[in-house]
Amino acid sequence: MTFFESLVKPSWIPPDWAFPAAWFTLWTLQGVALLVILASERDGRELAIGLLVWQFVFAIAWQVAVFGPGRLTLAAWWLVALIIFVVAAIWAAWRVEPLAAALIAPTVVWVSVATALGFSLLQLNPDA
Repeated sequence: MTFFESLVKPSWIPPDWAFPAAWFTLWTLQGVALLVILASERDGRELAIGLLVWQFVFAIAWQVAVFGPGRLTLAAWWLVALIIFVVAAIWAAWRVEPLAAALIAPTVVWVSVATALGFSLLQLNPDA
């Protein structure tokens, strides 16, 4: 049994298949947003690209680095930081191409769900 399987989970946790499906969809939308930004010649492109890349790297790093025994607190707060990166990427993208921002925006919803889940797992498993 994996660490995650051993945790007490809230009743509202999404099904296992939802996680890869959501991330695949969101990263596809972000890839399209990146292409839209790259095609633009407006000021602020570099910042928008940088923030989009950083939030992607930060999301990948969360999965690799923080989810394990004794790290539920770090995992939950890491997601709060990820939301900040995503919002910053949306803001920067909006200044370049509003369509790109709209493509990134659904990520805030999913990361908010993940953050609520992270803090729920922490509350339900205080000794994990």
